Amino acid sequence: MSAAIEAGVRANEYLDVCAAKLTRSPVVAWLTQNYEKLLAATSRRTLSWAELARRLGEDGIFTGRGSSPKADAVRVEWYRVKRRIAAVREAQEAAKAAAERERLLALDAAREKKLHDDREAAALKARVEQADRAAAWQRQRAAADASYLQEAAAQLRSRQAAQGLPVSVPAPAPAPAPASGSPSGPENKPDLVMLDLPKFDPPYVSSRAYLPVDPSLPPVREGEICRATGIKWKYGDDLPGYPSKRNYEYERDWLRDVGRLLRAKHPTNTTMTREERYVMVTAKSCIPNLL
Repeated sequence: MSAAIEAGVRANEYLDVCAAKLTRSPVVAWLTQNYEKLLAATSRRTLSWAELARRLGEDGIFTGRGSSPKADAVRVEWYRVKRRIAAVREAQEAAKAAAERERLLALDAAREKKLHDDREAAALKARVEQADRAAAWQRQRAAADASYLQEAAAQLRSRQAAQGLPVSVPAPAPAPAPASGSPSGPENKPDLVMLDLPKFDPPYVSSRAYLPVDPSLPPVREGEICRATGIKWKYGDDLPGYPSKRNYEYERDWLRDVGRLLRAKHPTNTTMTREERYVMVTAKSCIPNLL
């Protein structure tokens, strides 16, 4: 039961007591009905209890036993009525204060819920936008990868033909058309290179680690923004001779591939460079059971 309801119950109990007194004594009823006037008179000390008792008797206002009221009895009953009414008013004020507190608490709870819902909606919107950016980047990346593979195969066939060797690389399927504003044509195509990376059987390094590399592009640096997710790269720069973060959406995937490639090349950390050791330690801390 709330505080407001309990205070209301107490107030009703006091009122019931007053009603019971009123039915037993006309004097108490008269004192209760004229409470405000008597309170003002007693505060000014202008009231004669003997005169009041005499006037009550003359007006036919008797005690519960039917006798004329006495001055001392009227005074005693007055103080009882005064305490009861004060108690009732105090309980009513407490009930109002409790109800106001509950109203304010309900308003605060509603405000907090709205703020929480707004934050959740904003977070959901941000996740949806991030997923949309990642999907768009993956489509662009797939088109670029297909173009890179086509160009690498064409370069290899050209070198084999120039050396009089049989052409061993079949012509790949045409790459998707480049996006609007993208450079096209052989004059804009740099020579792509394939990284000398170990192969695993069964493979447990993703295929994007073996994509051809454009050596004219600068390495991805720590703190740069990933175009796919809009998140900063946190763990070091690209490692020379290893897959670039440019081929990944999430740094965790890059750490997994590069960590496994590092371990294949360096059975222990003692032969690694400082940068390689940092990436290796970071990969093992971010990905449990990496190897």
